[in-house]
Amino acid sequence: MVLGLNLLAVFAFAVKGLAGFGPALFIVPVLGLSWPLRQVVPYTAFLLFLANLPMLWLVRQGLEPRRDLPAAAAYALGLVLGTRLLVTLPEARLKFALGLVLLVFALWSLVRLPSPETPPPLNAAELARLALVMLTGGLLVGALGAGALPLFVYLPLRYPPAAMRALFTSAFGLGTLVWTLANWQAGLLTAELVRLALLSLPGTLAGLWLGARLFERLPHRGQVRAVALLLVPVALGLLGIF
Repeated sequence: MVLGLNLLAVFAFAVKGLAGFGPALFIVPVLGLSWPLRQVVPYTAFLLFLANLPMLWLVRQGLEPRRDLPAAAAYALGLVLGTRLLVTLPEARLKFALGLVLLVFALWSLVRLPSPETPPPLNAAELARLALVMLTGGLLVGALGAGALPLFVYLPLRYPPAAMRALFTSAFGLGTLVWTLANWQAGLLTAELVRLALLSLPGTLAGLWLGARLFERLPHRGQVRAVALLLVPVALGLLGIF
């Protein structure tokens, strides 16, 4: 099991190092095919918290505190609210919703979208839109473990890759800390899940290193499309179609 978790972490976190997001999109649905989501989600949340510590260092030059801190706070609030849904909603309904969100994301990734060269002006209207997107995305991730679809739709339309990567990382940095604490408070994060996450760190760090090397060398949009398509069979499996 530990070897499989590390191999999954290498792939998932290489995507994160490349694009600034991604590991939960692969870890949660793949493990969710055989694990209950109430185990998959806290395991993933704690692993993401550990991984975001070095990621914050990697993107430090692109961070914008006036933009990133409010966005991260809104995302963290959404995660806390979503965790309450994880505790209360039926497992089958959660897995179906996760499969649906992942399928929509995979199809959305095929759309050819413009990539802005500069971020939008940092005014009150943009901060309000960003907070709403982050709150909604955090709510989905807190309940399902993955699928921050509002972020994946809005940020690529408004921010260039480096700024988007910094936004994702700062939001996920604070968010995964709060998310882990919320899972612990809800009784979902057990000692065994913490142990498995710690044993998955070699694959996590290897994936981050690989993704960081690829970030400057590979076309960003093409990579996002390619990895998103890999989610289609997993999403169909969660929906009970495949």
